[in-house]
Amino acid sequence: MNILRTLVLCISALLLFSSNANAQLFQFGLGGGITQVLAPEQYTNSVSDGGYGFSTEYNVGVVAKLGLPLVPITPKAYFLYHSLFGTGDYDNVNGIEYAQTISELGIGAEYNFIPVPAGFDPYVAIDIAYNSFSALEMDASEVPNTKANRFGGGIGVGTEISLIPIINIDVYATYKMFNLIGKEEGEENVTAFVLDAFITLSFL
Repeated sequence: MNILRTLVLCISALLLFSSNANAQLFQFGLGGGITQVLAPEQYTNSVSDGGYGFSTEYNVGVVAKLGLPLVPITPKAYFLYHSLFGTGDYDNVNGIEYAQTISELGIGAEYNFIPVPAGFDPYVAIDIAYNSFSALEMDASEVPNTKANRFGGGIGVGTEISLIPIINIDVYATYKMFNLIGKEEGEENVTAFVLDAFITLSFL
């Protein structure tokens, strides 16, 4: 009986060591999704109402995560490129086009829950980012004094879905504030709801 108990303990310890030793510590992913601009009204109002007509736009990006065995906090770094575009008619002028991009370079932390159900790993996350606004373009011509760099942040929820041991799909929904810090006097908050999906590869 003692020999059997010792054998079971040894096998359990070996499996635990093997699991930790083979944990996928580093993840790198490519993906993108949608950027739903929420504010300010200058961004979201239609061109016919004097706004830029930005609404549901697209983004592409990369993400890198560092998974720590037995630790529920996952640090990450990411880059997202948001492309905003609006078009419409104003004051008897047809087909006015507005365009702007936001390059978002950020870091964040995810708090991971116990996977439920199997194959899903839900989390909540907080991000901080350096955001670079390109000059606003109207009919392909730059509007003066519209280029800016700001610090922002975001809070969100997501889940990783396991496909095979080294490949996951990471789905992440977040509320972003692009110019939380560094605004000039009278500058309004630029906010958005962002939904992304990344295909990630895991490495030791």
